[in-house]
Amino acid sequence: MAHDPPSWFDARGKVALPEAATKGRTNLAGQVRGGGTSLPVLLYDARAFVASPTGVQVVDLATGRTVGEEAARGEALRRDSEGYTLPPVLAGAEVLTPFLMKTPASGTYAAGAVVELVAVGTAAPYKAAWRTTIKLPEWALESNKVTVAAVGAQDGTAVVTVVGSDTAVSYGIDTASHALRWTHPGLKAVAVGTGMVTGLLDGEPLTPFPVGVDLATGSEKWRGEKVYAADMEGAGPATVRISGRRPDGSRADRLLDVSNGQLRADMPPGLGSMECTYDQAQTLVCADSFGVAAVDPVSGQLLWALKDGEGDRKPPRVTAVWHGRVYGRGVGGPVALDTRTGADMPAKPEAAPLLVNQYVGVVLDDNRLYSYPAGG
Repeated sequence: MAHDPPSWFDARGKVALPEAATKGRTNLAGQVRGGGTSLPVLLYDARAFVASPTGVQVVDLATGRTVGEEAARGEALRRDSEGYTLPPVLAGAEVLTPFLMKTPASGTYAAGAVVELVAVGTAAPYKAAWRTTIKLPEWALESNKVTVAAVGAQDGTAVVTVVGSDTAVSYGIDTASHALRWTHPGLKAVAVGTGMVTGLLDGEPLTPFPVGVDLATGSEKWRGEKVYAADMEGAGPATVRISGRRPDGSRADRLLDVSNGQLRADMPPGLGSMECTYDQAQTLVCADSFGVAAVDPVSGQLLWALKDGEGDRKPPRVTAVWHGRVYGRGVGGPVALDTRTGADMPAKPEAAPLLVNQYVGVVLDDNRLYSYPAGG
């Protein structure tokens, strides 16, 4: 039964996910590096699509049974890439997973690197509907920190970005013909929405420009002022947050309209150290080790905040946000808050999930991921 959003999660029905979901990601404190949104897991209805450096498994979350599996073709580019695989993305009735692969030397041709994009159907038999391969620049073979991400898909175009030690490249792939539509060297794509791809474009060392490019063609539509040590994250369907230092040394922390790069609002003061996650409804939830706050991503208005040492309430350690709920671990155990008001929800969630949908919460227990049936 669907619960949108869930009020609680039932440990009695827990089902283990494949070890690939956490391999190389947990620390000695039993925490996941990067949090739940960086796990290589996409929840779709009562299924989990779990990626690894060389393949993707489809897991029935009611039984724990693997109901589908597809492998990339060839040798992984990096042997030590466990723990750096990012989640697949949904594109209509398909789930897209990119893989970094090596092409061996042959005759007069040197070894190279490619991205293989594999599309798996969201319905049984969960087989590859199509595959396509894109040749990467030479720096991808030489970089010791190269990663790949499926950023998003919309209106028939999927966006894949490959990031190396000091540069990046992004690609637009036609999801109908499976052909490469465009290539944008230097672009680290971050968000896809409203017909635009938003990201950071290489500029001077450590000083990229925020840019927006047309989703269908890859042509640049707008460019913002360069930002030193910039960080960008999606903040809603038509908003991104960018933070860093301006050329004059002052701190920037702003919400931009992805359609034109114009300022929507400055972020409220005091949230610069917090990472923010959109709840896929209408609220941006920001958190760090010392506090949690909620911001309206359109107006930039601070809705509420809980910080250590302020008032009677203690901020929880946030583990997930989804559809109007903040899930986390408070002083008395797992808690759920309303994203718009910050109020404690009356029902105890019984677990602090890292990922949530209307059917399950995905919970870390003894360095292993389990799905707990949702209730309420």
